Amino acid sequence: MKLYLSFFKIRFKAGLQYRAAALSGMITQFAWGFMLIVMLGVFNGSTMAPADLSTYVWLNQALLALTAIWALDSSVFETIENGDVAYEAVKPVNLYTLWFVRNVAHRLSRCALRFAPILLIALWLPAPFTLRLPSTPTHFLGFLLSLALTVTIEVAITMWMYVFVMHTKSSLGIRTFFVALFEMFSGSSIPYAFFPIAFQNILKLTFFYGLQTATFNLYLGLAEPLSTLSIQFFWACVLIGTGYVAMQYKLKSFEIVGG
Repeated sequence: MKLYLSFFKIRFKAGLQYRAAALSGMITQFAWGFMLIVMLGVFNGSTMAPADLSTYVWLNQALLALTAIWALDSSVFETIENGDVAYEAVKPVNLYTLWFVRNVAHRLSRCALRFAPILLIALWLPAPFTLRLPSTPTHFLGFLLSLALTVTIEVAITMWMYVFVMHTKSSLGIRTFFVALFEMFSGSSIPYAFFPIAFQNILKLTFFYGLQTATFNLYLGLAEPLSTLSIQFFWACVLIGTGYVAMQYKLKSFEIVGG
């Protein structure tokens, strides 16, 4: 465990060095956030309360590095594609756990530099752009627990992406497919409230719901904490368990590029 903690610290500190990128990212996220609030507000009607809509958008922008499927450690893809995974595989560590820890550290370091300024500024914006406070202390606690599960699910899905790239030897198609699919169904681009009710109910039973929507709905008081956390925990266990088995199986017959 100490070994993986050391890997986590190294990766986290490395991510904190990119302060200029974090600043430019914040500016981009503010511009994108304002645009989304205005654009979704045009189609909103009575779908979401204006304060809920703006809060949903700002939470999404502030926590993007944690909750976006594309905010992963892309260096692992390069390791697989150029054959350096052979060196990783012979290390006295579990490769799944190592990559999992690296991805968590990568996401946390990117988020740590930008989430607080975005949330603090959004709290003082005028209506309808303001970020409102959590509905209740209970929902805020549920939001924090749900956010931890969201990161777990995101990284577990990332691990599945690595497994698929081991089969294809190229990450381009896998990344394009996953980003398009998850941007649509995770609630990142379009909140679930804009989908038909029947489709919402189907999505709430899938892991897509646990990526962003469940977490933000808990903050807004639009979801019941216990059932929401239970669904997220279930999918986290399923994705980690199956992903771990799939990677161990693939490593036994993995063909190194150029070998």
